[in-house]
Amino acid sequence: MAQQVQKARRYNREKERLHLIGLAFGLVSGALVVFSGSGAGLRSRVQRRAGGGIAGRSAVVALYALLSWLAGLPLSYYSGYVVEHRYDLSNQSHRGWAWDQLKGLGLGLALEVPLVDGVYAVIGRWPRRWWAIVSAASIPLTVVMAQLFPVLIAPIFNKYEPLKDQELARRLKDLAAGSGVRVADVLQMDMSRQTKKANAFFAGLGATKRIVLADTLLDNFTPEEIEYVVAHEIAHQAHGDIWRLVAVGSAFTVGMSWLVDRVARRLLDNLGRRIGVDDLADVATLPLLGWLLSVAGLVLGPVQNAYSRAIERRADAFAFRLTRDPLNAASGLARLGEVNLSDPKPPALVRYLLYSHPPVVERVEHARRFARENALPVPPPLHGE
Repeated sequence: MAQQVQKARRYNREKERLHLIGLAFGLVSGALVVFSGSGAGLRSRVQRRAGGGIAGRSAVVALYALLSWLAGLPLSYYSGYVVEHRYDLSNQSHRGWAWDQLKGLGLGLALEVPLVDGVYAVIGRWPRRWWAIVSAASIPLTVVMAQLFPVLIAPIFNKYEPLKDQELARRLKDLAAGSGVRVADVLQMDMSRQTKKANAFFAGLGATKRIVLADTLLDNFTPEEIEYVVAHEIAHQAHGDIWRLVAVGSAFTVGMSWLVDRVARRLLDNLGRRIGVDDLADVATLPLLGWLLSVAGLVLGPVQNAYSRAIERRADAFAFRLTRDPLNAASGLARLGEVNLSDPKPPALVRYLLYSHPPVVERVEHARRFARENALPVPPPLHGE
């Protein structure tokens, strides 16, 4: 046990270092592109060949996105392939990893180019109110993407099929129905194509709502442990957490967009000649807007994580009440931590800055408190030592 915990800690510290390196690289390289005028120079060269208007702007957006992807590819490979194999978490070959990256790039370009085109069209039409219009439009867009994800996007990367264990499917549907949550289907996915980690989640909204279980979860967890994992996800549906997160995310989007608009205009007024552009509606400002959004996201990230941890604690409490089985809840949480190599007790600063869920030790202790308060069998502690 102690050896496994040490392995998890080494894995997480390495991933966290790489995450920080990626953030630093993005901020520094973004600043160099913005303040050297490289973005404006690239825009001019592309539009000389592709022309102006929507076609030229789309070509610039696509090239920016491609160059950004290429710049981050070495770190993505090291973190997502080398480190995952080093800790025996990945099942992917080089070819499989590369193919998933290319599919992600293609999907990203297909979505990003028209969306960014739309943003710049709004900036050009309503230069002083664009941030409010874009923020408002992001809400229905988020809902539409949630509807499309399980139907069109997820199958690009994995195979989804009805759960073969129909008895387990019935149990999970009954569990959801008992909380007033109706699901269209219970599916399993071949997550083992990519990783040995385990997961379960709800996909879609309304009529497309589905419970999805990773095959790695089905292979390594008991039905009772799976029930707890799904009960936690049911809690998010019963509490309307997806809508809470949409609302909070929209509020952050409004604030960030307003702040980015103000800072970007100030920078263009003072440094426009050096940057090579003085009009916010010029697509050459895309590196500037992206860099400012990255800075704002870095500042606001811990606040969003704190809110997410509060939601996850409430979902755990709901799942304990729904299953009334703290023993299997605790063993499921411990097994998730083991399979996913989660640090059971990370440093406080790391938890504050990066964790969207409470650590495993805290969640198991929550299950133990619930058991004591309700005169149920108390799970053993998970010390994380």
